[in-house]
Amino acid sequence: MKSQRKLPVLAATAVFMLAITACSGNTPAEAPTEPSASASVSPAQSTASPSPSPTAEASSSPATEPSSTPAEEAQTIHGTGIYVGQIDNHSVEIKTEEGATSFELGAGVEKSLETLNMDDPVVFEYAKRSVEGDSTISQRVLSKLEKKSAESESAEPTTGELPKTKSFKLTLEGMEEEKTATLATGAGYSLYVFDIFTFDEKTGKLAMKVDPGYYAEITKLPSDFKLDALQLEGEKELASTGKVTALGQKERDRRMTGIRLYLTAMGSGLTREYVVKEMDGQGYIIKLNIPQREASEGFGPHVYASLDSLVSR
Repeated sequence: MKSQRKLPVLAATAVFMLAITACSGNTPAEAPTEPSASASVSPAQSTASPSPSPTAEASSSPATEPSSTPAEEAQTIHGTGIYVGQIDNHSVEIKTEEGATSFELGAGVEKSLETLNMDDPVVFEYAKRSVEGDSTISQRVLSKLEKKSAESESAEPTTGELPKTKSFKLTLEGMEEEKTATLATGAGYSLYVFDIFTFDEKTGKLAMKVDPGYYAEITKLPSDFKLDALQLEGEKELASTGKVTALGQKERDRRMTGIRLYLTAMGSGLTREYVVKEMDGQGYIIKLNIPQREASEGFGPHVYASLDSLVSR
């Protein structure tokens, strides 16, 4: 009987031991919890790595934006010219010493167009302003535009916009050369003078350095000058030199622009000329003395270029 009772006890003991063994065997299976932790760190690192990028962008953008400073106030430039006409609703064309030039209409200037006709002499004021988005391009913006009158003769000089030096293409001894002249000021006018000349601003005399017998004298005329009276005066003055000849338009244009009268007389070894030139409503008498000597070849091209650069102020 004892042996029969021992069998169930032994069987129960064996089952209990198997259960303990099974429980102890599960412990190594739970050990790989470390790899799962490293996997969870990896996404955290991947999301953290780009996070500095927005911070860098935010800090760099203010450094680039405020680099531009407010533009300085544009300088007002005064000028005179001939009104050509309206290009469109916001711009006009005026013929200046630089040639036909376009100007933008500033606030209120469009009203003055009602009083202007084509080829009217005008006085104006403008400023050069950079085009938004491209500082290399500038526009001339008018702040004033009106027909030139007797009152406007006292307007400020146009020379404020003229460069101190200017290049001219001259034909010398059959060859074209580029020569530079310097801006000079006379009694109510300005012109460019080449280095072969001296210029007396008080007397308006432009003479060759190498031979002062070659010269031109400039005299500003009153606004009410009479061309017929000036022609009689010129003919009388030149008569002592020789036969007086009046040049036609084609010959005038070969020498200078804006010529109203061109008288010339040739004598023994001397040519004298009496010229009336008008620019923007202002007239000038120009008297030239041209001996027939060695310097004759260079005097003509230089003196005509200088005289043709003359502008009122």
